Amino acid sequence: MIYLKCKSCGHYNELKSEFLTFCADCGKKLPVNYAEWKLKHPEGSFEQFQKDKGVKQKKARANHLGILQQRYLAWAGRRGVIITLILVIGLAAVAGGYIGKRVVYNLIYPKINKAWLYSSWETVKIGRQAIEISTPMHLGVNDRPLAPEIAQFVEYAKSYRNRVEEGMHVEVNMYSYRANVSNDLEVAGAASATEMKKNKEISDLKYTTDTLSQNGMAALLQEGSFLYKNGVRLSFANLLMVNGQHRWEVVIRYREDDTIGLETAHRIIKSIHVK
Repeated sequence: MIYLKCKSCGHYNELKSEFLTFCADCGKKLPVNYAEWKLKHPEGSFEQFQKDKGVKQKKARANHLGILQQRYLAWAGRRGVIITLILVIGLAAVAGGYIGKRVVYNLIYPKINKAWLYSSWETVKIGRQAIEISTPMHLGVNDRPLAPEIAQFVEYAKSYRNRVEEGMHVEVNMYSYRANVSNDLEVAGAASATEMKKNKEISDLKYTTDTLSQNGMAALLQEGSFLYKNGVRLSFANLLMVNGQHRWEVVIRYREDDTIGLETAHRIIKSIHVK
């Protein structure tokens, strides 16, 4: 059996289709796929791709630590395991503190893979008043109920975002407001900033706002940084566009110390078009 091994989680994906692109276990993009390989080898066949890039799954080695854990579980019983977990978690909380938080959130927001800048990106169209956007990750539907104080003014809403934390959070929101509702670009920018300031997970918010033309349409770009859950500092870019009763909002977040994240965010913003 031939496989493509995921570099992110180590899962072996069975290479039986020309369309295998994402890991079946963690959802992240595999280091190579047939479509990209074919561009460099136009006369190559899928069978040649299998021989060139496919691997055979290695037999699992005996996990001596796992055996010891099983023996401990059998000896200590359920009560002993619970007590041990409580002690471990308690010690980690006491010893870790701020450093522990940084470790955890740095794992949630790792630095972006530089290969994103050179790989093919996925382009999607979202909503009835379609917005087109290209991203290095897959965006999926993220619809959720609107707050009652907002829902009464909205006729239509659509939301997309990436499902797997890959070092960058990308969310696209679209709203169509009722005819008697004022939909002003400056008001949209103020509402976006107010929502961030009210978020209890965010502190030390710093940002600037620029007016620009996006696809021939007036837009606001808010860029800055904030401390997320007192654990890691994130940079963000909020792009807001308004046309009549329609409003589009693109939210991008990534680690502040990630220069590849900054370059990726700007490339995403440049790709945005409203149809």
